[in-house]
Formats: sequence, structure tokens, C-alpha cells
Amino acid sequence: MVRVRLMYWKEVPLQVQAEDESGKLSQPLDNRFQEGADAISMFDGSSGSDDYMNGFTWGPYTEADGTLDIATTTLAEYFNTNFPQDFVARIRDLRRSGERNPQPGAIDHWCGNAEG
Repeated sequence: MVRVRLMYWKEVPLQVQAEDESGKLSQPLDNRFQEGADAISMFDGSSGSDDYMNGFTWGPYTEADGTLDIATTTLAEYFNTNFPQDFVARIRDLRRSGERNPQPGAIDHWCGNAEG
């Protein structure tokens, strides 16, 4: 069995990591996720600060079937394909309304859900 988890910058997923008895394998999500995190850090005031660096964290492991390569590729493709293109604007709007939750995984439910 393979365990997988996501690395986040605050609520933004950035990277997939899989682990089994043979080792670990990581795969970054599309560049738009890192670009989004950088853009969000500009409007939330954390760019260039300790808050920015402290925003990186791993989510919990979940179990997955297959090999390390299959598990990382499958989860990365899921987020790359299904995560809304306008996630930065959505986070900006949540921040403006006081409803932003910057916790890791807080917006994962947007994946595959156009309404968010």
C-alpha cells in the first residue's frame, strides 16, 4: 500500500508526495499553483516574510493503490485537471469578505466543483 499526501502553501496545494516501503516520490502540481501562492502572498501581505515561509506544510497521509509513480501521477493529475483556474480570485474574494480559511486542505473541495 502507498501513502500519499499534499504539500500546501497555506490552503493552496503545491506538490504530491507518495511513500511506501521502497521510499518516497514527489511530483509538483502545475506551475499555476506556485504562481497562485505567490500572487496570494502579495495581497495577504506575507510575501518576503516569515509568514510566507511558515505557510508551507504537509497535509495528512491517505492510502492509495498502485505504485509510487501511479499514486503521485494520479493525484497530481486530479488536482491539475479539476482545480478551478480562478482559484486566486476566489481566495482574494474570500479574504475580502472575511471568510478565507488559509488552513491546508480548506479549498480541496473545489477540485471538480465549479461552484466551489
